[in-house]
Amino acid sequence: MNKKIGLFIGLSLMAFPVHQAWSEISAEQAEKEKALKNPYPNDFGPDKIDVSKYSAEQQAGYKLMLDKCAKCHTPSRPLNSQFLDLKPEEIAAAKKTNPEIFKDKQVWQAESGIWQRYIKRMMAKPGCNISTEEGKKIWKFIVEDSKRRKTGAAAASWSAQRKKFLADFKTKYPERHKELFEK
Repeated sequence: MNKKIGLFIGLSLMAFPVHQAWSEISAEQAEKEKALKNPYPNDFGPDKIDVSKYSAEQQAGYKLMLDKCAKCHTPSRPLNSQFLDLKPEEIAAAKKTNPEIFKDKQVWQAESGIWQRYIKRMMAKPGCNISTEEGKKIWKFIVEDSKRRKTGAAAASWSAQRKKFLADFKTKYPERHKELFEK
């Protein structure tokens, strides 16, 4: 009898990591299915960008984002987001030098700490296996990338691109567009 109990306990302990891994995979899959059922205009943009001129640290953050974030949604979702994470002093300066970025929150949503809040929210989702260190690297990349591709000389190009995503989204998903933007 003791041998049977010992064997049962041993087999149960061996199965636990398999069960844990399976539940993480199923949680990731559930999040991915949820994301696919609830599209955003960001999904109409590219899911990869050229980061060859970014620092090694930024490139590492980009690779982590592609690997980790893509388990629950396409990389296009954060890459083509309207979010622009600026420090308070950068917001004050931008209001003087680039006031257009504060006119349409569907194109630019400039806030201090917005990416940090979203990444923390994503990390708290079931099945997310992003460590605090990895989350910080992803956050640093996405903040810097947003500034590079959405402000300064790139602002006009970003605005046109984002407006196209919004128009395409409204055409393809009119009900979802109403849900998100016509409240």
